[in-house]
Amino acid sequence: MRSLLVAALLVAATDTPSFELPARLAKLLDDGQWDSTPAPFRIIALSHLADGCVAQARANPALLEESRACVKSTLQRALALKKSADGLALSHLNLIYGAVDQLGDCAQPKEHERITRELARRSLADPLRHAASYEGVTLRWPADQSVTLASLARFDAAHGGALLQAPLDGWREVMAKHLDAKTGLPRSELTGRGPGAKHPRGCAQSFITRYLSESDPQLAAQWWEKYREHFLVRVGAVAGFREWPRGVERKGDVDSGPIIAGIGTAASAFGIAAAKAQGDAALAAQLEASASAVMATGVGGEVAEGVLAQAISFEGRWHQAP
Repeated sequence: MRSLLVAALLVAATDTPSFELPARLAKLLDDGQWDSTPAPFRIIALSHLADGCVAQARANPALLEESRACVKSTLQRALALKKSADGLALSHLNLIYGAVDQLGDCAQPKEHERITRELARRSLADPLRHAASYEGVTLRWPADQSVTLASLARFDAAHGGALLQAPLDGWREVMAKHLDAKTGLPRSELTGRGPGAKHPRGCAQSFITRYLSESDPQLAAQWWEKYREHFLVRVGAVAGFREWPRGVERKGDVDSGPIIAGIGTAASAFGIAAAKAQGDAALAAQLEASASAVMATGVGGEVAEGVLAQAISFEGRWHQAP
């Protein structure tokens, strides 16, 4: 009887979930020391970290307190960054406020509302219905606006607001006029002046699908099907998304990461959460397995072990379908 009791206790102990956080991200929350992650990307890393913490709580409700502490620490690190009025920075900060809401009471209700109203105002004031990603920069990236809209959706959901609908309606009207004729997908940059602007690109489309699923699930699903059709490829056992449409070959950049046999590393990494957002668990598993296999070869080097890559991977691992 005693041996049976011990065995039962051991089984119970192994079944107890434990909070998971990559060591590099835990260190960042602990000491606030960044690696070589470019300053403008740090808030993006933190919003992914916050979302990964929220998703882990949803997957394992017993981890609510640990997840809540993680999100609050992430918000503290975000607020410790150099203040920026850029739309990109404000949108990702707003996502973090929304992440806090999802696990408990709003951290700073007045500031959360102020940022949300400002992002909605900027979106409506712009002729292309995009809150400018960077002050003084006239380029307009749909991927960045999808984050802005997701942050508005989170505020409305948590606070009973109605700030999303007008910016979303205006953005959809504009986007309908800026779709690629061959694929039916959004062009990567709307003014036509950005690098590769006239083409859809994988990193942007994965990003859009993941965040647009929070503000407009139907449109996100429509674009996801077209994205899968035109960009998903398999090279041997490796599955991934092309960075550029078939027939278009361009070099990688800071957004795409390395491009290997046409497959974009960023497009495929962001594609994991995008697939899960669409309930496409089978593809998400294939992308995760492929990413592990490719990373094992040393592709990406130190960058793959950095905060930004680790945060994206962490959020993708835990992302929950709506």
